[in-house]
Amino acid sequence: MAQLTEAQQHQLIALLDEQEARLRRQLTELESVSPADAEPAMEPYEEVDLADVEASERAADMMRNHYRTELAQIVVARERLAEGRYGLCVDCGEAIPFLRLQAQPTAQCCVACQRKRERRWA
Repeated sequence: MAQLTEAQQHQLIALLDEQEARLRRQLTELESVSPADAEPAMEPYEEVDLADVEASERAADMMRNHYRTELAQIVVARERLAEGRYGLCVDCGEAIPFLRLQAQPTAQCCVACQRKRERRWA
């Protein structure tokens, strides 16, 4: 791991643990509420209500995908920890500052490389 002290490593692991637990709770809560439970019974042809239900379902799907993506990023961070590559930028190989890792424990790039990526995708 790039210049991280043992205490910093433990702090970052704890942050990953907290983030994973929070995401799993949110995903479980989201999956436990079915659209039929969340919406009142509708009479046939209530198109406005049906549109609301469909919009809610799409929003819930997007949130589920978001949570799953974040959980996958945590898995990658844990793999990098195990391999001794956590804290090193995947693009330039430089150390990712501890403050950045505190703010975003799943960060794989230093700030400069992340900016380059974002400009490329903008």
